[in-house]
Amino acid sequence: MPYVLGIDIASTRTTAATCVDSGDGWGVPEPSWLGARGPAAASAVFLDDDGYLLTGDAAVEAGRSAPARLLTGFHERVGDDVPVIVGGERFPAESLSAVLVDAAVDQAAERFGEKPRHIVLTHPVGWGSFRRDLLRRALAEAGFPRAALVASPVAALHAYLAPQGDVTAGVCEFGPDGAVVTIAAAGVNGWQPVKTVEGVDPGEAVGKVFELAHGAGVPPQVLAGIVLCGEAPPVPGRTPCPVFASSDPVLTVATGAANIAARRDLPQPGGAGSNAVATVETTLLPRVDMPEELTERPERPPVDITPFPLPERTGGAKLLSRRKPLVAGAAVVVLAATTLLLTLTTREATADKGPEAPPTTSSSCAPPTPGAHSSPEGRC
Repeated sequence: MPYVLGIDIASTRTTAATCVDSGDGWGVPEPSWLGARGPAAASAVFLDDDGYLLTGDAAVEAGRSAPARLLTGFHERVGDDVPVIVGGERFPAESLSAVLVDAAVDQAAERFGEKPRHIVLTHPVGWGSFRRDLLRRALAEAGFPRAALVASPVAALHAYLAPQGDVTAGVCEFGPDGAVVTIAAAGVNGWQPVKTVEGVDPGEAVGKVFELAHGAGVPPQVLAGIVLCGEAPPVPGRTPCPVFASSDPVLTVATGAANIAARRDLPQPGGAGSNAVATVETTLLPRVDMPEELTERPERPPVDITPFPLPERTGGAKLLSRRKPLVAGAAVVVLAATTLLLTLTTREATADKGPEAPPTTSSSCAPPTPGAHSSPEGRC
């Protein structure tokens, strides 16, 4: 039976959802059971003594006896220069993320008896092209060259809201480091993120959506809605716009990713007689045997240093603040003084050795009188 798969790799847990084509169209997304006790599994990998990788909750369980071989938090490290090292093995972070994708695909294939027709994988909204390209190459090497990458807030919106008309909506993603708040606008290419703020206090996340919307010139009551996902707190009281939160918000992003994957076969919005939800792909993985070259690593932003006046130097330290010609001139003066001092010292050292013969000079001075004492300097 044809089906598609949406996967969301978060910092602490991985979720997946499937949509099945029963012949009359794509059905409603259903969670794919990845964990030992629930649909969500830990975003973890364990390297055993034989060199095999365990994933999910099984990796966490194995890591209790050998914590040094348990790997977590690697998805956020995609794009880092330093690889993940465990048991003497070096793993690029993106390759470990591809391992989690492979495990989710295997779980779904075991249930349906075949591989999914399409795969949509989410990524943090703040990722640039460099990090996406790294993950794209890792997925291609793992056997998924046709997968698509979509920003997680865009996938969350597709769980509830179709990008119809000129509307704006908000997303609150709750995690261990606070909430990531995003507002997105609908356009001809579907939902597009407009503004994102990370590290928001969970209790202030909904209010931050209204603040961002106000900054974009959108009144709160005009918002199409706010989607809550992740470890979402209870829905607040009355709000100016609808708030969407499922009974298990952890599955919301994966559900939206499955909705996007199910509509990749349908005509895009704008076609004749089509009301399909737009597929907003951040980047399609290359459909060729060899992936393209990576884009260059983005340059780090310059550091803004505010200048401040230094105290005036005094004494000999003033020379250090002069320009090079002045320093060179001072060095010549010091060298000349040193040479003169050495000359005087040499003469003093030879003064007690007796008079020396006067030098022969061709001058108009009168010759010395015979028997008279002559000074070393001569006499004029």
